[in-house]
Amino acid sequence: MKYSLYLLKIFLLATCLWSLTGCSEEEPQEFVQPDRLVRNLYLASVMSVYEGQQITLQGRGFEAGDLLSFRAEGLRIEMPVGDVTAKTARVVIPSELVRGTYDVYVVRGAAEQYVTTVRIYLTIDQEVPDKEGCNLKGIVYCGDRGVAGVRVSDGIETTVTDENGFYWLASAKSLGYVFITLPSGYEPAVFDSDMMGFWAGFTAGAEVCETHNFELVEVDNDRHVMLVGSDLHLADKQNDLKSFSNGFLAETQAFAESSSLPVYCLIAGDMTWDRYWYDNDFAMTDYKRLLASSGYTVPVFHAMGNHDNDPYVTGDVPGQTPYCNTLGPNYYSFNLGRVHYVVLDDIDWINTGGAEGVVGARDFNALVSLSQMEWLADDLAAVEDKTAPLVICLHVQLHGNYNASFTNVPRMSSTTGGTAALLKAVEGFSNVHFITGHTHYNSTMVIDEGIIEHNTAAVCETWWWSSFYSNRAICVDGTPAGYGVYTFSDKEVEWYYKGIGEDPGYQFRSYDMNVVKAHLNTNLYKSYLSKYPSRTNGGYDYASVGENEVFINVWNYDPEWRVEVFENGVSLPVKRLLQRDPLHTIVFDIPRVEHGADATSDWASCAMSHIFSVTASSATGTLEIRVTDRFGNQWSEQMARPKAFTKSMK
Repeated sequence: MKYSLYLLKIFLLATCLWSLTGCSEEEPQEFVQPDRLVRNLYLASVMSVYEGQQITLQGRGFEAGDLLSFRAEGLRIEMPVGDVTAKTARVVIPSELVRGTYDVYVVRGAAEQYVTTVRIYLTIDQEVPDKEGCNLKGIVYCGDRGVAGVRVSDGIETTVTDENGFYWLASAKSLGYVFITLPSGYEPAVFDSDMMGFWAGFTAGAEVCETHNFELVEVDNDRHVMLVGSDLHLADKQNDLKSFSNGFLAETQAFAESSSLPVYCLIAGDMTWDRYWYDNDFAMTDYKRLLASSGYTVPVFHAMGNHDNDPYVTGDVPGQTPYCNTLGPNYYSFNLGRVHYVVLDDIDWINTGGAEGVVGARDFNALVSLSQMEWLADDLAAVEDKTAPLVICLHVQLHGNYNASFTNVPRMSSTTGGTAALLKAVEGFSNVHFITGHTHYNSTMVIDEGIIEHNTAAVCETWWWSSFYSNRAICVDGTPAGYGVYTFSDKEVEWYYKGIGEDPGYQFRSYDMNVVKAHLNTNLYKSYLSKYPSRTNGGYDYASVGENEVFINVWNYDPEWRVEVFENGVSLPVKRLLQRDPLHTIVFDIPRVEHGADATSDWASCAMSHIFSVTASSATGTLEIRVTDRFGNQWSEQMARPKAFTKSMK
């Protein structure tokens, strides 16, 4: 980082000196980094190439005799640089280059310059004829045949492969990549968390026609499982990397290995924590490297979160560049079986005050850009079966229902790319599932007939703090840190929420509020909790809770669920509340103040809409609690009272 600042100072000094000499008709002399052999050289982090392919390199300063050196463990492949111009050069892909991850260097005699790390996968050498006006071309193929009818896009322009599997695009190459919409019944030939195989980064400027081929394999995924997580917030702090690897990664890898169905993963944004990209040296490339080094084989689709933008830059496109260079398109679509998936980016990055070496305010607008909305309209128009499941994933939620009336309130106000516009976009579809994250809590909302939003709680619970303080991974609404499990069978879908490290049957938690109130109604704890601006009643939230009340937190509740409580065989009236989860108070809120940290409302226990209350006839005795989801799955507890209130309670 010090080196980057040093170069910036040299550049500014050079700029000032040039400005003092006045303007001239000649092109100003280009600033030269003193220790760079080649300047402005860009290689995509993912490259699809074939033996004998000519690659045009964009970069200033190449010389005849230079080598482009690809290096991996036990392997060093050097490609002579030819056809050198002031701004470009060419290399030919040799037969020795195999699929893998390489560190790339420019070599000139005894001097060398590290460029970047790239992931290479190989495609066939298929001669796709040029087409006038098009600067992108290629083939989508499976085995020895082209696949017709596959949508190919650069994020702005979209085309469809012809009967030979060929495609052509006239692209401004403004977003830096090309991708295909995976057709039903296929997967990319290279398809894991390290190499998703449905996109490729550009290797040349808009004036050069480049080739990108995509290889597919046939699969039967009409029945499949999608694991949905959100908000990982990895930053190499608070044991987060270890907890993530030993928790979410290990558990979902084991799930996939034991499943009889194909298993995929979808992360709804905030894989990283922008605030610590530079301080802790953990950014997008480090996240991807963690997935690869862990041996995780489940294919992972990503959506972009607000914390996945570069905190040193202002503006949406510059902010998202590291994400796109590392993980690919920030909006795209794919088909698995009968299900059409769309991933969108609803973060309009502002980052007031951001500059080289300076983390900005990290502010943003929550909206889907107009270019995305236009691309989305075209994408959805191509979906033939409007009764099949449509899954749209974004980071920021469309709605929220954490209010006294439990109403689904729109959260994105933009008229062109907000909640109403997105609902308008899916008109005509009868089985729509919006999947969102961002909030670190769970909320399943039935928006309209055939439209559900699943606002998914966080893998990182309360930013990894509750497990750090109390060895209990709990989100701000009391939901266990976890993920959604969606099983698709043809056009049918069922889902449940899975707490990490918990049994799949762990779907609710009950509280004996007599015990909870006695525990929290002390001067010490009230003084701690009163430090949180969102707390009421001098830090004692449960003053209005009556004697012998029982709370039941049902974190994946929606209106099709039933919550029933019986005392001595008699059904008790059940009331839905807007209240805080007591367990989060003792695993995060109180320990945080005890540790001397700031009592921020952003991470504090929140009043939520999936907690229920009943009143028993006495302080003792047993209650039977039954919770039934919309699919008829039932979970129960024989709640012996008084029930202990501890950090390890279930």
